[in-house]
Amino acid sequence: MSETQAQLRITGHTDTGRRREHNQDHIGFDQELGIAVLADGMGGHKAGEVAAHMAVKFVLEKLQKLVLQETSVSITGSQLLEFVSNTISSSNTEIFRAQEKEEAYRSMGTTIVAALVVGSQVYVGHVGDSRLYLYRNRTVKRLTKDHSLVQDLIDRGFYTEREARGANVGHVVTRAMGTKLDVDVDTAEESLLPYDLLMLCSDGLTDMVSDWQIAETIDENIADLDLAAKKLIALANLNGGKDNISVILMQT
Repeated sequence: MSETQAQLRITGHTDTGRRREHNQDHIGFDQELGIAVLADGMGGHKAGEVAAHMAVKFVLEKLQKLVLQETSVSITGSQLLEFVSNTISSSNTEIFRAQEKEEAYRSMGTTIVAALVVGSQVYVGHVGDSRLYLYRNRTVKRLTKDHSLVQDLIDRGFYTEREARGANVGHVVTRAMGTKLDVDVDTAEESLLPYDLLMLCSDGLTDMVSDWQIAETIDENIADLDLAAKKLIALANLNGGKDNISVILMQT
């Protein structure tokens, strides 16, 4: 394990929010191995909760095996990125098969965002509208692009990012894990600097808290990572808490 990875700190919290009866978000992480996974489930009768739990469990376990293997076998950055993508794809197939076998799980699905930090690089895979942000120099930059109807409308020029926040557009995810046998996984790689902070989150945070509020909250609580995550969730609830809220913070 590299020195950068050995110094990595990770914390995470998830909350039901103020309007939902059940929490269909799920999170998981391994601080020692530099892995974080977050999922936001969808589907009735708690099926979304099942999908999110399955996604995090499958992806986290497979990435843990990869990192442990990487200590003895040399793996390139492109191979790591491909493995993150393949891990999500194979987990998608397992979730899809599960809903085929169990009537109660029909139509379940989940978003996923997974981050793997190796040395001074982060390798990311995601499906849906859960996000990964990079906090650096008191500002945040989004490293993922939503797979959603709103994002499609922004891409086509119907809205700006700011206009979309206030637009009355249904929250429709255009890509999710578990809904089809195969899924397209978007990946990204980013170089990290000392003291960079990564934030994985569900839309329950970003729908309620603007980017500048996220940056300000992290900045004010940067000395206490766990408190920063709790403060972000509290702020989302203060602003309405209309959905489940999940946050994972990773600092190099």
